[in-house]
Amino acid sequence: MDMNFNEKTGTVSNVRSQVRLVETGRMTNASTSTLILGSCSFEPSSLTLRDASGMVLSLRSQSLRVLAQLARTPGQLVSRDAIAQAVWPDVAVTDDSLVQCIKDVRSALADKDRTILKTVIGQGYILKARAVADPLGALPEIFVERFQSSDTVTAELSEALFEELMVRLSLRRGVVIVTDPDHRSNAKYLISGRVSDRSGTARIFFRITRRGHDADLYAATEEAADAEKWDLPGLVADAISAQLRVRMIMGDGSEFAQADDTTLSAQELMAKAAWHMCRFRRSNWRSARTAMEQAVLLAPENPTVLTMLAAVETQMIPLIPFSELCADPDRALALCDRAVEIDQSSDWVLRTRGNVRFWLLGDHEGARLDCRRALAINPSYHLAHLTIATSDILSGAFKPGALRLQEMMRRVNFDPQNPLYFSLIALALLLDGQVDAAVEAAREGHERNPLGAWNALVYAVAASGNNRIMDATAFRRMVNRIDLPPSHFLDFPFLDQGMAEELAARAKVAGVGA
Repeated sequence: MDMNFNEKTGTVSNVRSQVRLVETGRMTNASTSTLILGSCSFEPSSLTLRDASGMVLSLRSQSLRVLAQLARTPGQLVSRDAIAQAVWPDVAVTDDSLVQCIKDVRSALADKDRTILKTVIGQGYILKARAVADPLGALPEIFVERFQSSDTVTAELSEALFEELMVRLSLRRGVVIVTDPDHRSNAKYLISGRVSDRSGTARIFFRITRRGHDADLYAATEEAADAEKWDLPGLVADAISAQLRVRMIMGDGSEFAQADDTTLSAQELMAKAAWHMCRFRRSNWRSARTAMEQAVLLAPENPTVLTMLAAVETQMIPLIPFSELCADPDRALALCDRAVEIDQSSDWVLRTRGNVRFWLLGDHEGARLDCRRALAINPSYHLAHLTIATSDILSGAFKPGALRLQEMMRRVNFDPQNPLYFSLIALALLLDGQVDAAVEAAREGHERNPLGAWNALVYAVAASGNNRIMDATAFRRMVNRIDLPPSHFLDFPFLDQGMAEELAARAKVAGVGA
């Protein structure tokens, strides 16, 4: 007989519905899926219950078995007898034992309102859950084609480039590298090109194509003469790896940007979050956080997922006031530590922990150690270079920090973080006494991101005291739009707080916060 659960009365009425009384406890497909229970996740196969950060929640074995029995048929009524027979076979138990287990489960789920685990008076219980059969989802494939060549020398260069690309791309987490031509049509990205040699000068043309796009995502040529030609494969492999990383971050999530998070796999949620994060706007940042909270529920043991949730905490630094971050340094570091424990060979994982240490804990030494570990894995990893460069500048090593950032911009000239690079270079030049050069760099950063308060603040600080610039109407309008206070610099992890105070004073002279 079909019955319907009445939310108000807590009873089951004799009306046709989707709720079915389960007496046998027969296993369904949900038993092999990850179940989402509010802000927690449950893996029936391993009897593992996790919180929103992916941490395992402690629960008595009987309570876990009760939860597992309910998880066999989520959304359906399971009788008390069915639960008792499954959890305590051939043992006579009182209702108190089952009631205590139900209390344990609700407490672990923080289900105070009983919206996840519902009681059907006199009948049994209904577990409200969402089953996810493939939590991680399919990984994007990258097809690497051997570059065309015309003679022995170019063939050797082509083979060297192929090997260098395999080394670089194999470091990437969350992608599948494909070289079999039979699987080319399934790949999301295609890397191809040709190698030529004229009068001793080697030339490598390469392109990155995305399936479904009419034009190349990126195409370029590199060349070198004489003995330096044998350095070309490594240089081109670095360029392709850097371009591909940024292109994927900027574009892969566009198709999921407006999708309901609950309909996406962890891989799709990461793509969506990355797309939002590289927009550097508050609303996008919040969407990225929500997406990654959901992703951790789906893949709580995936180090890339854990790290990306931690990365959200620092993503908007220094673009918004620190008071808006709502950052939990302990949680962010715990997520990173778990990710490192799972995978110590990921440049992304190590650099993110370094960035959390730097911005949220003011730990320059720990940050630099982690970023050096990341660079030992991938010497061209631009985000690790960014953290080290920022640490250099805030430690007083202005020239090394600025040079490192300039090199990163040379390698990837379209990176959405380039306005940030210009602003940091401007601060380095300004604190080093090179005011005119600082104004030029700060203005470049501002004009590349004209609506960004951070870039406007740095330009105002650099131009402070320059009446020709400060008296301009456009400059005054820009200053009036800045929603960052002069004291913003005081929250930075400067080793010499006097530098922060100098920048704050210059901001006041420029009229910021007036």
